[in-house]
Amino acid sequence: MNEEKKEKAGVPSSEKEEIIWALLIDDNPDDRQLVLRELQKSFPRIKVQEIIDEQGFTAALNQGKFDLVITDYKLGWITGLEVLQRVKEKYPYCAVVMFTATGSEEIAVEAMKEGLDEYVLKSAKHFVRLPVAVRAALTKEMQRKKVDEMQKRLEESETKYRSLTENINDIIYAVNQEGVITYISPQVKRLGFSPEEFIGKSLSEIARNILEEDRERMLSDFAKVLQNGQERPTEYRFVSRDGSVHWLEDFGRVQYDQNGRPTGIISVLRDITKEKEAYEKLQQSLREKEVLLREIHHRVKNNMQIMASLLRLQARQAEDEKTMELFRESQARIRTMALVHERLYQSQDFSQIDFSDYIQHMALHLMSLYHERSKNVDLEIKSEGVKLDINKAIPCALLLNEIITNALKHAFPEAQPGKLGIVFEKKPEGKYSLQVKDNGIGLPLEINLAKPETLGLQLITDLAFQLGGELKIYRNGGTTYELTFS
Repeated sequence: MNEEKKEKAGVPSSEKEEIIWALLIDDNPDDRQLVLRELQKSFPRIKVQEIIDEQGFTAALNQGKFDLVITDYKLGWITGLEVLQRVKEKYPYCAVVMFTATGSEEIAVEAMKEGLDEYVLKSAKHFVRLPVAVRAALTKEMQRKKVDEMQKRLEESETKYRSLTENINDIIYAVNQEGVITYISPQVKRLGFSPEEFIGKSLSEIARNILEEDRERMLSDFAKVLQNGQERPTEYRFVSRDGSVHWLEDFGRVQYDQNGRPTGIISVLRDITKEKEAYEKLQQSLREKEVLLREIHHRVKNNMQIMASLLRLQARQAEDEKTMELFRESQARIRTMALVHERLYQSQDFSQIDFSDYIQHMALHLMSLYHERSKNVDLEIKSEGVKLDINKAIPCALLLNEIITNALKHAFPEAQPGKLGIVFEKKPEGKYSLQVKDNGIGLPLEINLAKPETLGLQLITDLAFQLGGELKIYRNGGTTYELTFS
């Protein structure tokens, strides 16, 4: 089993792939046949592995080639609850459906607590309900995974944002349950006030220094923290003694006594005025580039259409086990285009991309993708400071991806040692020159370079034409591609 599929264990297959890999765990062969019949009606491309003993289950669990597990409860060698626990422990986002006639309400409740997605009674009239439960389980786990990933990104974003201001001397203050300030750190002097002017006063009194349009929201957020333990930062504008306005971020946390009763709030005040000003400058800069960004988005949309076309081409040529390899190639092409946009967005000049830098990243990515075949291949890249606009960068990147991929897949069989060289430069007359050379076994003599039949060579030829370039291919102790374009 390949590593790429193993990493996907527990995640429903994509809509474009439309393949569901399932484990069916049931001792009864007749029941397994009925389940298979119902599943294949609703999921024509489902791939089901039947499990009948511990050895088969352990092997499948280690292999990880499944999105879905359908299990009976009462099995001769294990219980459905144990199956659920072992699957969820290793693949927490795998959809698990229990289909049984030997369970009970107590078992169903316990299984749900352990993470079971769907529970269906096994009876003649309920077999038809199984596909509905399977679809619901797959959808549920996909949505749960997305939510968890979004939550993780949000937490990482908040952590990163806070790390930017961790060296600022914050103001710390404490408020009791009556809303009276019982402590405030000396850093409050930076706002022009002494601690004595705050201690003993109510929060509503101090809030008079908050701009009116922010005041009610600040007091409301503070009350939610005190009443519900709802911890979240609130931002507001505070007028210091000299009349200057400071943006403050206020993060409060409820404090409890030894009996678990709330005693008040400890809060951290952070001056984020500079961050707000920087944000406003950034917003202004973004507004100035809005027209250009709109055009970029339009191009991205067009590139997505290219991706769809590539996937369709792959699907037409897929016959059996080669399907996954075809999709891997398509993913590499998609990554090639995505990397162009990534470099473009990171660039200060939205109209051009540093293609020399791009070649380094793309080539290393492909070497990593085909590591087993390229581990003995020496990569040498000669290119420095050559820039392309996006109209040239996308087709040139795709063409380069196809050439490198072909070399890594076919030029060095059985991981034999070899060299792969890439030279990209801009000539004095303004033309661009790209040379990719390997010292592998070379292209088979039966391949007609004038009318290639393989998808990779067809794409190389078509992309060279799209660039308006001249492409030459040599069989000389390996394979050499030379492309010149304006």
